[in-house]
Amino acid sequence: MVILFLARTLQNLLCINLKGGFVMLNETYKINNDFIIKLHGNFDADTVKVMKDDIEAYSKYSSNIIFDLEQVPFIDSSGIGAIVFLYKRMVAKGFSVSVTGLTQQPLELFQMLFLDKTINCYANVDCYFETSNILQVAS
Repeated sequence: MVILFLARTLQNLLCINLKGGFVMLNETYKINNDFIIKLHGNFDADTVKVMKDDIEAYSKYSSNIIFDLEQVPFIDSSGIGAIVFLYKRMVAKGFSVSVTGLTQQPLELFQMLFLDKTINCYANVDCYFETSNILQVAS
């Protein structure tokens, strides 16, 4: 695949693919000890290939990771693999990986693979923070 344009900043990744016609925007931000990765567009093999170095870098962080997939209409085995990769790495270091905003095909795939039983899933990022704040107060 030909990548026509790739612009990176410390917090953003924008990819435009000429052949596939996709535009994928990856926004990241940190709130307290939570690192949020907000994806827009398909989370598939092409996206994971472009994000490979970023995903590896995220695995070295000392924070919880939240994938916000509210704007992701499709996820394939490569996208699932990236989430599971980070999940295994972060849990081994005592942190968590959560997923928010699952709908339609991504939600169906998570349920079919029973990932929603292993990885914490929330309706949206606000629900994640409401739940995590309750858990912190109770601790």
